[in-house]
Amino acid sequence: MYEIPKEIKAKPKLMGLELKELIIVGVSFFLFLTIFRDLVHGVLVIPYLIIASGTLFWLVLPSGNNPRLKNYQSIRLFFQHKQSTYHALAVQKVLNDQQFGEDGMLDEQ
Repeated sequence: MYEIPKEIKAKPKLMGLELKELIIVGVSFFLFLTIFRDLVHGVLVIPYLIIASGTLFWLVLPSGNNPRLKNYQSIRLFFQHKQSTYHALAVQKVLNDQQFGEDGMLDEQ
């Protein structure tokens, strides 16, 4: 008998992170340790490294609002949000338009 895989589109993970996320964390941590560290005052280097590491860790955690996405993906979607994509309709307005028409006069049937 052959075993049927339960998940066909499984992505390879290393230390719980996908390859793309591992590269993002690695490059970001490298930047935090080299280039951006020079911009921080010497007294604040340790708090800076703690906060930067915590932020990187939080970015790759699953999002609380959308469990299929990571936090960095949710942030990207937030900034890509288009206001014209979806508008909620007031149910009462729709019912009034159906009953009274656009001009506000009662439709006689």
